[in-house]
Amino acid sequence: MILRGPLALFLCSLFLLASCQILLWPSVEGIPSGDYIFVYETKVRYENRGDQPWPLSDGDVAFCLFINNSWQEVELKWTSRPVEAIVEDEDGNLWAILDVPDRLLEPGEELELAARYEIRSRAREPPDISVELSGTLDDVPPELRDLYCGRAACWLTDDEELRALAHQLAAGRENVLEIIRSFVRWIYEHITYRTFEVPLYPNETYSGREGDCDDQANLFITLCRIVGIPAYLQIGCIYDYSPWPEEMEVWDGHVSFRAENIAWHGWAIVYVPPWGWLPVDLTASFGLDEDPLNAIRTAVIWSQEAILCYEIKTDDYVADVRAYRDEVEEHDIYIYEEESLTLVRVEGDHEQVDELISMLTYYLIMTLAVIGGTAVILAVICTRKGREEPVVVYTAPYSLYHS
Repeated sequence: MILRGPLALFLCSLFLLASCQILLWPSVEGIPSGDYIFVYETKVRYENRGDQPWPLSDGDVAFCLFINNSWQEVELKWTSRPVEAIVEDEDGNLWAILDVPDRLLEPGEELELAARYEIRSRAREPPDISVELSGTLDDVPPELRDLYCGRAACWLTDDEELRALAHQLAAGRENVLEIIRSFVRWIYEHITYRTFEVPLYPNETYSGREGDCDDQANLFITLCRIVGIPAYLQIGCIYDYSPWPEEMEVWDGHVSFRAENIAWHGWAIVYVPPWGWLPVDLTASFGLDEDPLNAIRTAVIWSQEAILCYEIKTDDYVADVRAYRDEVEEHDIYIYEEESLTLVRVEGDHEQVDELISMLTYYLIMTLAVIGGTAVILAVICTRKGREEPVVVYTAPYSLYHS
């Protein structure tokens, strides 16, 4: 199915370019209030340096349409080729497949695709959570437990060591926030942040005691699902103002990135009664040494500079990324992706973009939050190749998205 190409690279950035310094909180006194309007631009180029034709999948010619909700609106404003169809994958994510009639990249040929989005980001606040007000495992709706517990995607809920760990940490507890606090504390104390060129499975993060943002999130998700707390993975981008672009190469130079003012990040989303779905951010939150539940209270997605892009509920993107790496290297394919996120205006009480940027630069210097992971971005590159066909939502011509 889809989502191997631009999104995979795009998620790749999540990991490769995410060793970023950020602290972007809308609650900081003095930061201009109102809606933040961003322009996100991305370009991907495929080069076949091998001696055999390389077939392009739907995912190689698709761009994610992000997620729209009460606190963000994202519109695909322009694409370098017409949009052939809008499809929905099995996790509910929407994708714009561009019209590329010849899907066979011959030796020596290259293909370049580009897209531009406008993003409106509104203020959002975390709920006032407390263990005293939290519900118990019995308060989790059975239908959510059926959908979001147990083995799925890369979450190895039948792994004996992970099951033993989950039950040990949850022993004697029924309160959902108490269990989450126990899981977060263990990961915070035992897992060291480290990026890899491919994402890890939770048992690898556990045994190696290392992992980046999505690796740690997936270990946490696995523990939650084992004990009956619904959980899955979310991916997003963050406005990370810097005067210097970030550049990186992976996979022996077969994949390279250039990013301006953007970092990618992955975090867990869990169901906590009575509040519902809440983010748990293990690597871009702060104050975990004081209270592990600050992984919820200070999750970076509560920042107006963070944009939710994509959700992973069923896809084993870890396997997808590894398979895609092997395919790219075997066929001598080279992929170059560049992207930028620009804050163009603030609508509301203030109209001073320069003021906001200067303040964010100050907090950037004062605060270091390592949020990335090579795996997430590479995850985007490859997500879902060879899987079930996506549902077509709209077919060409789709002129709204192409001008």
